[in-house]
Amino acid sequence: MHIGKKNWSILLILSIVSHALPMQADNIKADSLIQKAKLVKYTNPKQSAYFAQQALELLPVKSPDTRRAQALLAYGVACKFLGDFDIGIKALYDALHYCKPEDYRILSDIQMQMANIYCRLKDYNKAFEINDKAATLCKIYQDSVGLAGTYNTRGIIHYSLNEFKTAEQCFRNALQINRKIGNIKAAAANLNNMCLYEGDIDEKLSLINEAIIINKNFNATWALAENYNNMGKQYFFAHQYDKALKALKEAKIAAATSNGKELICDNYEYSSWVYAAMKQYDKAYDCLLQLYTMSQELQNDKKLRDVEQEISRKKLMDQQRENELVEQSYEIELLRRNIFLLSATLLFCIAIAIFLPRWYRRRKNMQLIETRYRLEQSERELAELKVAQQELAIHSIQNELEVSRQEVTSFAMFLRSRNELLERIREQIKEGYRMEPGAISTHLKKVNAFISQYQNGSEETNALLLSIEQKNADFLKRLLTLHPALTQGEKYLATLLRVNLSTKEISLLTGSVPKTINMNRYRLRKALGLQSEDDLTGYLQKI
Repeated sequence: MHIGKKNWSILLILSIVSHALPMQADNIKADSLIQKAKLVKYTNPKQSAYFAQQALELLPVKSPDTRRAQALLAYGVACKFLGDFDIGIKALYDALHYCKPEDYRILSDIQMQMANIYCRLKDYNKAFEINDKAATLCKIYQDSVGLAGTYNTRGIIHYSLNEFKTAEQCFRNALQINRKIGNIKAAAANLNNMCLYEGDIDEKLSLINEAIIINKNFNATWALAENYNNMGKQYFFAHQYDKALKALKEAKIAAATSNGKELICDNYEYSSWVYAAMKQYDKAYDCLLQLYTMSQELQNDKKLRDVEQEISRKKLMDQQRENELVEQSYEIELLRRNIFLLSATLLFCIAIAIFLPRWYRRRKNMQLIETRYRLEQSERELAELKVAQQELAIHSIQNELEVSRQEVTSFAMFLRSRNELLERIREQIKEGYRMEPGAISTHLKKVNAFISQYQNGSEETNALLLSIEQKNADFLKRLLTLHPALTQGEKYLATLLRVNLSTKEISLLTGSVPKTINMNRYRLRKALGLQSEDDLTGYLQKI
């Protein structure tokens, strides 16, 4: 019995190893095919698509899977170069599905390629949205290569919208980064894209020739076709039509070699421009006819691809049905395990049913305590705010009372000065009684000049009285609302007491003796209904 168990363990180990070795070999072969697809995507996009498809057949259909995401990315890029945008965008969406969150470089590359295809399909809002997501990833992880790629893609979108200045800035940003990090191939793409629109012919030709040199060194046939197309375009803008036709001829040969349908369409379009400018309308018409035929072929290819996708979808559904049948055969085998798991789950639920109410009550109590604490905090803050408002109001009232008191004191001083003036005038008049009749006229002139010196004081007094009256108008209105039977003298005395004037100051201001002022204060207290122990001045200040 012991020997049988040992043999069973050996057989199990051999079975695991026999399954693991072929899987490891398939992964190595798939990595090699993916690398080949990346290397020839500019030289031969059709061959690149073939390598990517071969890699996909070797990889298991599981999610997520970095290798499958890379293979789908390579296939989508190849389809884009071939002009098969619908297949390319589907492959890229599948790549997103298989891409792991930590593979940010692959994810940003997928998003850039999707933005490029959406731009070619003229869905510019979608292109901007996806490219911005890629740019955000590159900035977060400080990926200079990816960031340069997002600048380049954004420039292509702005170019498609005829926003050439913005596109130029984006391409220059991408070129600066690629030159700095030594990414020569990507720099060639930036140089090429800067020649998509009209500009200084010498500068544009210098840029495109630099791109051609780089792409020749890399044997990038597809990229060379695009370079020569743009060179022909620049010669057309410069009205150098013979050179334009020569460059477009080179582009056509390279495009045919790489099977770039979109590049061939562009070539026919640019050639028609040149022939029309040269007034060779028959050749221009032939180019436009070829362009129309190629566009129709692309449309027919699209319909065929839709049918193929539908067939693939049906095959997938059949495969799913077969998988369901296989899974049913395992359900009985898994039933015992499920019973065990169900029992464990039931015990776990019982434990939760016991402890959960206690935890819930404790949590509610904590929430209640926290709510009470916040309420107390709010009440405390509200009380502090009310105290601050009251202090501010008291300070404002004190300032107003101080200003009023200063004005009344100034007025009292003025009256004192006026009384002194009148006393001096009376003394001068008495002196006139003792003078000779001939000297009285001269003496009266002196008295008149002395009075003229104080005439300005009357204007200042009127202004001061007006200011006091205006500031006390609201107070008198409130006072009469509470005590409508007050006399004019009582109202005047209340106004003076409100600004905290003493009996002596009021006596000086009114010209009455202090005893009279005290009697008037008693009458005012009685009219207001106050007791002898009540603070008369404090009561008036509160009104």
